[in-house]
Amino acid sequence: MKNRKTFVTAVTTAIMLTMLAPQAMAETAQGAAVVATVDMKSAADSFLQQSAGEYGFKSDLSDLKHVSTTDTKAGSYVRYQQTVDGADLFYHQVTVTLDSAGTPLLITSDYVPNLTGSKSKGRLSANEAEGKALGHNKVKKTKELVSRVFGYTVENGVAVPVYKVTALDADTHSNWETFINADNGQIVKNKDLNQKASGTGQVFLPNPIASAGTKVGFADNNNADSAALTGQLKTVTLLGLDGSGYLKGDYVYAKQSSANSYSATYTYNYTRSSKHFENVMVYYHIDSLQRYIQSLGFTNINNRQILVNVNGTTADNSFYSPSNKQLTFGTGGVDDAEDAGIIAHEYGHSIQDNQVPGFGSTLQGGAMGEGFGDYLGAIWEDKLIAPSTYGNACVGEWDAMSYNSGGNPPCLRRLDNNKVMPGSWYGEVHEDGEIWSQGLYEMGKQLGVDTATKIILQSHFSLTSSSGFNAGAKAIKTADQLLNGGANAAVIDAIWAARGISTL
Repeated sequence: MKNRKTFVTAVTTAIMLTMLAPQAMAETAQGAAVVATVDMKSAADSFLQQSAGEYGFKSDLSDLKHVSTTDTKAGSYVRYQQTVDGADLFYHQVTVTLDSAGTPLLITSDYVPNLTGSKSKGRLSANEAEGKALGHNKVKKTKELVSRVFGYTVENGVAVPVYKVTALDADTHSNWETFINADNGQIVKNKDLNQKASGTGQVFLPNPIASAGTKVGFADNNNADSAALTGQLKTVTLLGLDGSGYLKGDYVYAKQSSANSYSATYTYNYTRSSKHFENVMVYYHIDSLQRYIQSLGFTNINNRQILVNVNGTTADNSFYSPSNKQLTFGTGGVDDAEDAGIIAHEYGHSIQDNQVPGFGSTLQGGAMGEGFGDYLGAIWEDKLIAPSTYGNACVGEWDAMSYNSGGNPPCLRRLDNNKVMPGSWYGEVHEDGEIWSQGLYEMGKQLGVDTATKIILQSHFSLTSSSGFNAGAKAIKTADQLLNGGANAAVIDAIWAARGISTL
């Protein structure tokens, strides 16, 4: 197929005559000559017929349906739709560009010549196709009538009969375009047509204490603003917004019943005293974490829009719920969603549940889940404050000001307490998670954070819901074998041996 090839043509008198009305010249009563208006479609038709051999068009243009002719001061554009047995071959068109005198200059073509395969009308009805499309996208109520159009699409050079079903979800505002195979009912293509937008907002990177490199001068003071806290706000780009004006995009929907942030200009600049501020924090950090995971080569780990109930509980606690796949952040003490380490920790639970549904059904498995969450929170904080080392091996510095203000820095938990198995085993998942998190964090220090995180994420696929420390360490070593040919085996063995955990 050729696209956007420019032609320099010598238009002969004979060709020009085909572009003129049957009577090219007429005499007025006064005898002055008047040139008839050029028929742009006829000119375009002639040019396509001349170019049929080069593009594979049928000589009679019988499968090209005229769609429109657009005239401008500079020139005209004649558009055609390719068809199969009279029905549209979706998204395969041809345009001809002509100058104001009617001289053809350019053909732009998506035309597919010599189509083979089924040209049946299919066995599904339009109603059946609509039901399959709405079910696939979990659309319970549409905002307007659903469009169902029969036509064809191309798969490996074959014309496949399909229904193009377009529906606007009244609840999510997603505008789905779904192609249903009209023969077997399978989903051929599925896409949200809403245009993605980028916005801007203010956030902590990752929290005010870590970015300032000190806890001095910072206090929660019942969610009040201060010069010190406002001074730590950073302007960031918010990617993947769905265009609705809300903080809702490809990977996260940050929502509060009392403060569901909206901006027609996609500008979300709040200070931390505003309830909207936590919405921006959640959107930016979860969206960025998912993009980081995909940058490591994983497109199948929690690659979805997660609903987050921001400030959804007054408790000094946050949680992931496997039953509804949602996150909830609490407002007790420092609002949890003001600290990127806490956001990343909770997102870690969602990641593991996505990779291994039901993960953490044993005490060791639960400790691994808490340890992975702490690892994700710690390395995310480290990345955002590099090259500073303040707060390394510590997670949740700002959140911890309300319950561990004596620490320097204050920490939710640390990843360098040198806990080992079996002597440090306590029987509580958060305490014992520090055994697991230190092993992961040591991998990050010795192998590099990106390499370690890729190995760790890869290893999760090997686990079961009841896996414990030994299974986890063996899975990590196996993941390194798959990703790196076992190049890091000796380092991995030593790291986990130091924690009293065998990789064998």
